[in-house]
Amino acid sequence: MESALTITGAFKRYSTNNVVLKGLNMNVPFGTIYGLLGPSGCGKTTLLNCIVGRVELDVGIIVTRAKVKADVGYMPQDVALYSVLSIEETFKYYGRLYGMTFSEIERRTEQLVKLLDLPSEDRILETLSGGQQRRVSFALALIHDPQLLILDEPTVGLDPVLRQSIWEHLLKLASNGKKTIIITTHYIEEARQAHIIGLMRGGVLLCEDAPTQLMLTHNCDNLEQVFLQLSHKQHNADGEEDQTEYKSIPYPEKPKHKSPPSLSGEGWFLWSRFMAQLIKNWYFMWRNKAMMIFLLGLPLVQCTLYNLAIGHDPEGLNIAVVAEELTNGLGECVNLPKTGCFLNLPLSCRYIDKIRGRAINLVEYNKLEDGRAAVGLNKAWGVLHFAHNYSIALAERINLTADASDLAVELSQLNVWMDMSNQYIGNMLREDLISGYADFLQDVFKDCGWPPHAANIPVRFEDPVYGSRNPSFIHFASPAVIVVFMFYLPLMFTVGVMLYEKMAGILERCMVAGVTALEVVVAHSVVQFVVLCIQGMLMMIIMYQVFDSPFVGNFFLTSVLLILQGLSGMCFGFLISVISDTMNTASFMGIGSFFPLCSMSGMLWPQEGMHTILKSIGWLLPTSLPTEAMRALTARGWGMDHKTVYKGFISSCVWILFFCVMTRFVIKIRKGLRAK
Repeated sequence: MESALTITGAFKRYSTNNVVLKGLNMNVPFGTIYGLLGPSGCGKTTLLNCIVGRVELDVGIIVTRAKVKADVGYMPQDVALYSVLSIEETFKYYGRLYGMTFSEIERRTEQLVKLLDLPSEDRILETLSGGQQRRVSFALALIHDPQLLILDEPTVGLDPVLRQSIWEHLLKLASNGKKTIIITTHYIEEARQAHIIGLMRGGVLLCEDAPTQLMLTHNCDNLEQVFLQLSHKQHNADGEEDQTEYKSIPYPEKPKHKSPPSLSGEGWFLWSRFMAQLIKNWYFMWRNKAMMIFLLGLPLVQCTLYNLAIGHDPEGLNIAVVAEELTNGLGECVNLPKTGCFLNLPLSCRYIDKIRGRAINLVEYNKLEDGRAAVGLNKAWGVLHFAHNYSIALAERINLTADASDLAVELSQLNVWMDMSNQYIGNMLREDLISGYADFLQDVFKDCGWPPHAANIPVRFEDPVYGSRNPSFIHFASPAVIVVFMFYLPLMFTVGVMLYEKMAGILERCMVAGVTALEVVVAHSVVQFVVLCIQGMLMMIIMYQVFDSPFVGNFFLTSVLLILQGLSGMCFGFLISVISDTMNTASFMGIGSFFPLCSMSGMLWPQEGMHTILKSIGWLLPTSLPTEAMRALTARGWGMDHKTVYKGFISSCVWILFFCVMTRFVIKIRKGLRAK
């Protein structure tokens, strides 16, 4: 009888002690149903993956009448369906992957819906029961009328009547349609309807023959007894149980020249497959309302929270005041004049009045010890101490200058004790107290007819070349925040979508249908490009329009830089997706890379302030040079002719290329985008 599939000397292992196929030989006659039976872990799924071309044999030859992937219909053990698509959309998607026309897809859809008793074609898959979803999965293997059908547990969980109906259809396909069918099943007695039975255990085929012939040969009443008998014989022959019994089997070396693949595709990129992927991605996003809200709402929430929570000066900070020259405390200041050259009145009141307008709460204490104790108990951030003859000593110091006595110099000092455990608050208060004192002295000099500038430090700050006179941390960090967000939002989306498809077996099934990694990446990139453009626009509006961060640069160059950063993050997401087999692993990689990129890219602190070693390598990170380029574009208005700007663009492009090359390398090492 003519063979539809022949496997000779098949060896496959994943590690030294994990040899899955051990010299397996298999022959599937043309136009027959071949029932492949065996316990879990015996190598059935690996064998099927080798047949459909998703896994390469280490040694061995697979010869099949099916020459291209469209000649094979494959139903994996898992349902492997896009839950947000309708039945009709699912059929159209897989039909286009197999190169069918829309009229052919429509005709086959009608036939399969009737045959498998499927619900209405417009039903969304996630609304179907488990059995209905499994029938849809089975229909996808039949939709393009393939020569070779490979079905992994197609009837699990189905109604017995429907199971029998499916078997009758398979028998009809084999006899009338001359189709070859390989089927695995847990229902051993159900497999008696197959023309040929292959019993597999421990990576080898124990025997293959017609079901009745097997029972006659081994004098058994059913196939289960046959399998048990053969398993005992194999066990007794090897002398040991478990996988370790095969460690002594000679494992041939890999041939230097690869054998041609059993199935070939139709090129690296096919327009019909690409468009099917693109339309599917659009439906996937449009139906996932929660995901769309998350993708478009997260940038708004992040940028808004950042602007409201970060970079603003703290308010309501308590400062203890001990004014020994005021007999009745700060209450004396109420009735004293705020202007005029009254050097005989308490000058401490004028200074206190000057700093009241700086969001400082003044808390009066009678004794210096009490004030310092308040700082120690975290009731105040500092204590101001005016000596008992402060105003008299200060007047003498101003009037006599070099002739002032040492006592006058000492008593005219304003003593301040600060809590500097919080650098930002401590430095801000210190600056407010010093600048407030300078303003207070200028007012006194002006009121007394002396030159006000004589009270200033002899340093004059002119209008800044870039930025404002009073820069804020929020303006410093805004470019970095946008760059980091534009890098990580596409990363999160890419990892989420790709791992969902990978872990659900959808990606594997699509690639068996002929989809290439290039088509997957390009189709996803097109959709992601639209999303990241919207995300970038929303963040720019929030940062530079709503919250008015400084923007003096070229809008077009800034937009291009942000898009490049988004593409870089997306490519990093592809790399994480092909490396990771679980969402936990991907989360660890994504979260683990987030903090180093934020802390070393100049977002939280200037790179000039980092350790020498970090400073020497920090610029290599994907977000470092683009962050400086973003600052140069938005705050300085520089163009592409400046090295800071074009270095940011070059860095983004180089990282995109690096991530793509590494992704391709990992795919090649792991032999495709697939979960173990």
